[in-house]
Amino acid sequence: MRGRLERLADAVDAIVPLVREVDDVGGHAAERFQGHADRLRRDELTRSQRNAALRDFEALLGAGSGRLSDRYLVHDDGRPDLERSGRFTELVGRIRSQAWWLRHFPF
Repeated sequence: MRGRLERLADAVDAIVPLVREVDDVGGHAAERFQGHADRLRRDELTRSQRNAALRDFEALLGAGSGRLSDRYLVHDDGRPDLERSGRFTELVGRIRSQAWWLRHFPF
């Protein structure tokens, strides 16, 4: 189990800088992500605490127009940054999927 949680926390660490750029509504999602990743790395989490963090990942990265997962990154001149946006989209899918699987099938 520890390996799967560690991989999820690593993916969250990778998305945090990108979330800081795309989260223009409130701006607190990156801190929530980082806090959850840090907690997942600790061994003392109960199953309900771990599942609460996993549910929050799923909620923060839920699909839909205007949601965090629907955002994209841009260059300084306003052009879409396809490479970083692609990475962001990949990480969104990976985190959402891993969180769901860990919550439902904790192995």
